[in-house]
Amino acid sequence: MSYYYRGNLAVELEQQPRSVTKTTKRTIRIKPTIPTGEKLLYLLFISLTVIGLGLVGVRYSQISQYNYDIQSTKKENRIITEKTTSLQLQIEQLSNGNRILQEAERQGMTYNANAVHTIGQAKVQASSNPQTQQNQTTKR
Repeated sequence: MSYYYRGNLAVELEQQPRSVTKTTKRTIRIKPTIPTGEKLLYLLFISLTVIGLGLVGVRYSQISQYNYDIQSTKKENRIITEKTTSLQLQIEQLSNGNRILQEAERQGMTYNANAVHTIGQAKVQASSNPQTQQNQTTKR
């Protein structure tokens, strides 16, 4: 019937302490943190690593741009070389002696052997008038 009297405040029961609390001393070890100097050293190392990687990335992009410029320049050079070759062939075709004679005759010009000038011979002079050429040779 002990539970019956517990609710009654007029009756005081002698209660035995139910729980025994033991007081024990514990030693808590607090782990020391990383010293400030070492933290700064780590921060410096990480910063240098990030900056180094950034510089490598920038240089890589510059090298890629240079390679693109080189490839486009080579392509332009090849196209210009093809055009130059084509123009050289066209020059050879247009400077053919027979073609020049045919074109001159088609335009109504006549062939004058005295007015022909050959490149490489120093004493021969070209003149459109054969009489002028004879006068120049007699004056020398």
